[in-house]
Amino acid sequence: MSKIFKLTEARTVETVGVSKTRWLVDRELGATKMMAVLYEYEPNLEMKKLHYHVNRESAYLILEGEAKIHINGKEHIVGPGNFVYLSPKDIHGVVGTGRAGLKYLEFWSPMESDVVYINE
Repeated sequence: MSKIFKLTEARTVETVGVSKTRWLVDRELGATKMMAVLYEYEPNLEMKKLHYHVNRESAYLILEGEAKIHINGKEHIVGPGNFVYLSPKDIHGVVGTGRAGLKYLEFWSPMESDVVYINE
């Protein structure tokens, strides 16, 4: 089932002082093979939840702001226009945001949750 909608109409989950997550493509929409989310992180956050996925491939498109992203032991600074591709088993995570926060789209497939956290 195809659908066109405004971002403001997407199902939104807010964690006060941390982030807002807008679910763009998911099972509730009728998707069966992929997911898409718009993340909006608050400025100057420090996060340490590194993880990997057993089978999932992910892609991030950075829209606004800046962040420090950890990928396989290296930290990278990303900003608007950067695109990040993650293979299965890549250890990764957004570990910090800049003064303006961070806004990015994430797409992934398969849909099934297969996350393994490294440091909780």
